[in-house]
Amino acid sequence: MNQVLEASPSAIEALYATGHWLYSQLRIEQAMPVFRAMIQLAPHDERGWLALGACHETEDQSEIALEIYGAATAVAPAAPRCELARARLLFARGMVREARQALAEAARIAEHFRDDDLRALVAMERRKS
Repeated sequence: MNQVLEASPSAIEALYATGHWLYSQLRIEQAMPVFRAMIQLAPHDERGWLALGACHETEDQSEIALEIYGAATAVAPAAPRCELARARLLFARGMVREARQALAEAARIAEHFRDDDLRALVAMERRKS
C-alpha cells in the first residue's frame, strides 16, 4: 500500500534551514539529500526544488539543475523562481524561445499573485537576456 508522507510545517522549515546552512558552508554533497528529503515531504514547496537545483549548478551539473527546475514547474502549482532559474539556464544554452516562455510564465504568476518582488526578479532577468 502506498502511503503519502506528511510532515509538519516545522519539520519542513527545519529541513530547509539545515539544507540552506549546509549549502552556505559549501557542503553541497551533504545539502543535496536534505533538499531531496524536503521535496519528498513537501513537493509543492518550491524552495526545496530551487535549492536542489542550485546545489547541482554549484557542482557544474547544469543539465541536472535544468531538469530539476523543469520538474518543479510541473509539480509545484506555482514555481516562479524555478521558472526564472530555468530561463537563466536556457538562455545560457542559447535556447532563447524556451527561455522567453519560462520568463513569460514567471511574469504571469507574478501578476496573478501581485508579487512585486517576483515582478522585479522577472524584470531583472529580462534585462540580462
